[in-house]
Amino acid sequence: MKIEFKVFKPVENYEVFITGFAGIGIVGHLATKYIARNCEVVGVVRYRGEPPVVSIEGGRLLLQNEIFSCGGGVVGVVNNYGIHEAATYDYARALAHWVAANGFKTAVLFGGLDGRLRKGDDLLRVVYTSAYGRAGLPTGGAKVLEQGLQIVGPLALLTSFFEELDFPALVVLPYADVTRPADPYAASIAVDFFSKLFGISIDTSGLRQMAEELERELEEVRRRLEEQSKREETSRLYI
Repeated sequence: MKIEFKVFKPVENYEVFITGFAGIGIVGHLATKYIARNCEVVGVVRYRGEPPVVSIEGGRLLLQNEIFSCGGGVVGVVNNYGIHEAATYDYARALAHWVAANGFKTAVLFGGLDGRLRKGDDLLRVVYTSAYGRAGLPTGGAKVLEQGLQIVGPLALLTSFFEELDFPALVVLPYADVTRPADPYAASIAVDFFSKLFGISIDTSGLRQMAEELERELEEVRRRLEEQSKREETSRLYI
Protein backbone atom coordinates (compact mmCIF):
# COMPACT_ATOMS: atom_id res chain seq x y z
CA MET A 1 0.00 0.00 0.00
CA LYS A 2 1.34 3.41 -0.95
CA ILE A 3 1.76 5.85 1.95
CA GLU A 4 2.30 9.50 0.96
CA PHE A 5 3.96 12.15 3.11
CA LYS A 6 3.10 15.66 1.98
CA VAL A 7 4.88 18.49 3.82
CA PHE A 8 3.48 21.80 2.55
CA LYS A 9 5.13 24.17 5.02
CA PRO A 10 8.89 24.37 5.67
CA VAL A 11 10.21 22.78 8.86
CA GLU A 12 13.40 24.36 10.17
CA ASN A 13 14.64 21.49 12.24
CA TYR A 14 13.90 17.79 12.65
CA GLU A 15 15.19 16.60 16.03
CA VAL A 16 12.57 14.79 18.14
CA PHE A 17 9.74 12.89 16.46
CA ILE A 18 6.62 12.06 18.49
CA THR A 19 3.48 10.06 17.87
CA GLY A 20 1.06 7.68 19.55
CA PHE A 21 -1.99 5.58 18.80
CA ALA A 22 -5.35 4.95 20.41
CA GLY A 23 -4.54 1.88 22.50
CA ILE A 24 -5.39 1.37 26.18
CA GLY A 25 -7.08 4.50 27.54
CA ILE A 26 -6.37 6.21 24.20
CA VAL A 27 -3.22 7.33 26.03
CA GLY A 28 -0.89 7.42 23.03
CA HIS A 29 -3.28 9.44 20.93
CA LEU A 30 -4.27 11.76 23.78
CA ALA A 31 -0.66 12.56 24.67
CA THR A 32 0.33 13.25 21.06
CA LYS A 33 -2.75 15.30 20.29
CA TYR A 34 -2.33 17.37 23.44
CA ILE A 35 1.30 18.20 22.67
CA ALA A 36 0.26 19.11 19.12
CA ARG A 37 -2.58 21.42 20.17
CA ASN A 38 -0.50 24.62 20.03
CA CYS A 39 1.74 23.49 17.19
CA GLU A 40 1.46 24.20 13.48
CA VAL A 41 0.12 21.66 10.99
CA VAL A 42 2.77 21.46 8.27
CA GLY A 43 1.68 18.43 6.29
CA VAL A 44 -0.35 15.25 6.04
CA VAL A 45 0.12 11.51 5.66
CA ARG A 46 -2.30 9.96 3.16
CA TYR A 47 -3.15 6.41 2.10
CA ARG A 48 -5.96 4.69 0.26
CA GLY A 49 -8.46 3.27 2.74
CA GLU A 50 -7.94 5.84 5.50
CA PRO A 51 -11.06 6.56 7.63
CA PRO A 52 -13.52 8.57 5.49
CA VAL A 53 -14.10 11.19 8.19
CA VAL A 54 -13.23 14.87 8.70
CA SER A 55 -14.42 17.38 11.28
CA ILE A 56 -13.97 20.96 12.43
CA GLU A 57 -11.74 21.77 15.39
CA GLY A 58 -10.54 25.19 16.47
CA GLY A 59 -12.08 26.76 13.38
CA ARG A 60 -10.19 24.56 10.93
CA LEU A 61 -10.68 21.30 9.07
CA LEU A 62 -9.22 18.36 10.99
CA LEU A 63 -7.69 15.86 8.55
CA GLN A 64 -6.93 12.19 9.06
CA ASN A 65 -3.18 12.06 9.76
CA GLU A 66 -1.54 15.43 10.31
CA ILE A 67 2.16 16.25 10.49
CA PHE A 68 2.77 19.02 13.04
CA SER A 69 5.76 21.11 14.04
CA CYS A 70 6.12 22.62 17.51
CA GLY A 71 9.34 24.52 16.90
CA GLY A 72 12.57 23.68 18.65
CA GLY A 73 12.95 20.58 16.54
CA VAL A 74 9.84 18.73 17.81
CA VAL A 75 7.83 17.29 14.92
CA GLY A 76 5.19 14.59 15.02
CA VAL A 77 2.17 12.93 13.49
CA VAL A 78 -1.26 12.86 15.12
CA ASN A 79 -3.66 10.21 13.80
CA ASN A 80 -6.96 11.95 14.37
CA TYR A 81 -9.28 9.09 13.38
CA GLY A 82 -7.11 6.03 13.90
CA ILE A 83 -5.35 3.81 11.37
CA HIS A 84 -7.26 1.38 9.16
CA GLU A 85 -6.30 -2.13 10.26
CA ALA A 86 -5.45 -3.22 6.72
CA ALA A 87 -2.96 -0.35 6.41
CA THR A 88 -1.26 -0.73 9.81
CA TYR A 89 1.85 -2.58 8.61
CA ASP A 90 2.52 -0.34 5.61
CA TYR A 91 1.73 2.81 7.57
CA ALA A 92 4.10 1.96 10.45
CA ARG A 93 6.87 0.92 8.07
CA ALA A 94 6.57 4.06 5.95
CA LEU A 95 6.46 6.28 9.04
CA ALA A 96 9.63 4.73 10.50
CA HIS A 97 11.48 5.15 7.21
CA TRP A 98 10.27 8.76 6.83
CA VAL A 99 11.55 9.61 10.32
CA ALA A 100 14.93 8.00 9.68
CA ALA A 101 15.28 9.64 6.26
CA ASN A 102 14.61 13.13 7.65
CA GLY A 103 17.51 13.02 10.06
CA PHE A 104 15.64 13.04 13.36
CA LYS A 105 17.88 12.43 16.37
CA THR A 106 15.32 10.34 18.23
CA ALA A 107 11.67 9.30 18.34
CA VAL A 108 9.39 9.25 21.38
CA LEU A 109 6.31 7.05 21.11
CA PHE A 110 3.39 7.12 23.54
CA GLY A 111 1.18 4.21 24.58
CA GLY A 112 -0.66 2.86 27.59
CA LEU A 113 -0.24 -0.10 29.96
CA ASP A 114 -3.02 -2.02 31.66
CA GLY A 115 -3.23 -0.41 35.10
CA ARG A 116 -3.98 -3.78 36.68
CA LEU A 117 -0.34 -4.72 36.03
CA ARG A 118 0.99 -1.83 38.08
CA LYS A 119 3.44 -2.69 40.84
CA GLY A 120 4.12 -0.37 43.76
CA ASP A 121 4.10 3.37 43.18
CA ASP A 122 5.56 3.34 39.67
CA LEU A 123 3.56 5.45 37.23
CA LEU A 124 4.97 4.11 33.98
CA ARG A 125 7.36 1.83 32.16
CA VAL A 126 9.58 2.45 29.15
CA VAL A 127 10.90 0.45 26.23
CA TYR A 128 13.70 1.61 23.97
CA THR A 129 15.52 0.40 20.90
CA SER A 130 19.10 -0.85 20.96
CA ALA A 131 20.27 2.35 19.26
CA TYR A 132 18.63 4.48 21.97
CA GLY A 133 20.44 2.54 24.68
CA ARG A 134 23.81 2.67 22.91
CA ALA A 135 23.51 6.43 22.45
CA GLY A 136 23.04 6.90 26.19
CA LEU A 137 19.89 8.97 25.64
CA PRO A 138 17.81 9.85 28.74
CA THR A 139 15.26 7.46 30.26
CA GLY A 140 14.40 9.54 33.31
CA GLY A 141 15.31 6.66 35.58
CA ALA A 142 12.12 4.83 34.55
CA LYS A 143 12.02 1.06 34.74
CA VAL A 144 11.91 -1.02 31.57
CA LEU A 145 8.79 -3.02 30.75
CA GLU A 146 8.87 -6.39 32.51
CA GLN A 147 9.76 -9.51 30.54
CA GLY A 148 6.65 -11.38 29.45
CA LEU A 149 4.55 -8.26 28.86
CA GLN A 150 3.91 -7.16 25.30
CA ILE A 151 3.29 -4.06 23.23
CA VAL A 152 0.70 -4.66 20.52
CA GLY A 153 -0.82 -2.91 17.52
CA PRO A 154 0.65 -0.05 15.46
CA LEU A 155 2.91 0.96 18.35
CA ALA A 156 4.54 -2.48 18.33
CA LEU A 157 5.09 -2.39 14.58
CA LEU A 158 6.54 1.12 14.63
CA THR A 159 8.89 0.20 17.48
CA SER A 160 10.07 -2.92 15.67
CA PHE A 161 10.73 -0.98 12.47
CA PHE A 162 12.83 1.54 14.40
CA GLU A 163 14.79 -1.37 15.88
CA GLU A 164 15.29 -2.82 12.41
CA LEU A 165 16.53 0.57 11.13
CA ASP A 166 18.87 0.87 14.14
CA PHE A 167 17.16 4.14 15.02
CA PRO A 168 17.00 5.52 18.59
CA ALA A 169 13.40 5.39 19.81
CA LEU A 170 11.85 5.52 23.28
CA VAL A 171 8.38 4.18 24.12
CA VAL A 172 6.64 5.80 27.11
CA LEU A 173 3.97 3.60 28.71
CA PRO A 174 2.05 5.03 31.67
CA TYR A 175 -0.38 2.76 33.51
CA ALA A 176 -3.96 3.44 32.40
CA ASP A 177 -7.41 2.64 33.73
CA VAL A 178 -8.83 -0.03 31.39
CA THR A 179 -12.38 0.53 32.66
CA ARG A 180 -12.53 3.96 31.01
CA PRO A 181 -12.65 4.70 27.27
CA ALA A 182 -10.06 7.45 27.80
CA ASP A 183 -7.62 8.09 30.62
CA PRO A 184 -6.43 11.73 30.55
CA TYR A 185 -4.55 11.30 33.82
CA ALA A 186 -2.34 8.59 32.31
CA ALA A 187 -1.82 10.78 29.25
CA SER A 188 -0.77 13.67 31.50
CA ILE A 189 1.83 11.40 33.13
CA ALA A 190 3.25 10.60 29.68
CA VAL A 191 3.34 14.26 28.66
CA ASP A 192 4.92 15.33 31.96
CA PHE A 193 7.57 12.64 31.57
CA PHE A 194 8.34 13.76 28.03
CA SER A 195 8.41 17.40 29.13
CA LYS A 196 10.96 16.79 31.87
CA LEU A 197 13.05 14.39 29.81
CA PHE A 198 13.59 16.87 26.98
CA GLY A 199 13.29 20.17 28.89
CA ILE A 200 10.10 21.29 27.16
CA SER A 201 7.53 23.15 29.26
CA ILE A 202 4.02 21.74 28.75
CA ASP A 203 0.98 22.53 30.93
CA THR A 204 -1.19 19.39 31.14
CA SER A 205 -4.17 20.93 32.96
CA GLY A 206 -6.37 20.89 29.86
CA LEU A 207 -6.01 17.16 29.15
CA ARG A 208 -9.25 16.14 30.87
CA GLN A 209 -11.33 18.54 28.80
CA MET A 210 -9.64 17.36 25.62
CA ALA A 211 -10.30 13.72 26.57
CA GLU A 212 -14.01 14.41 27.02
CA GLU A 213 -14.19 16.10 23.63
CA LEU A 214 -12.28 13.21 22.05
CA GLU A 215 -14.66 10.62 23.56
CA ARG A 216 -17.61 12.42 21.94
CA GLU A 217 -15.75 12.68 18.64
CA LEU A 218 -14.80 8.98 18.60
CA GLU A 219 -18.35 7.97 19.44
CA GLU A 220 -19.60 10.02 16.47
CA VAL A 221 -16.99 8.41 14.20
CA ARG A 222 -18.06 4.93 15.34
CA ARG A 223 -21.71 5.80 14.74
CA ARG A 224 -21.05 7.05 11.21
CA LEU A 225 -18.91 4.07 10.28
CA GLU A 226 -21.55 1.66 11.62
CA GLU A 227 -24.24 3.45 9.58
CA GLN A 228 -22.06 3.27 6.48
CA SER A 229 -21.45 -0.45 7.04
CA LYS A 230 -25.19 -1.08 7.44
CA ARG A 231 -25.95 0.84 4.24
CA GLU A 232 -23.35 -1.17 2.31
CA GLU A 233 -24.71 -4.43 3.72
CA THR A 234 -28.27 -3.48 2.81
CA SER A 235 -27.29 -2.52 -0.73
CA ARG A 236 -25.65 -5.94 -1.26
CA LEU A 237 -28.88 -7.68 -0.27
CA TYR A 238 -30.65 -6.22 -3.32
CA ILE A 239 -27.97 -6.93 -5.91
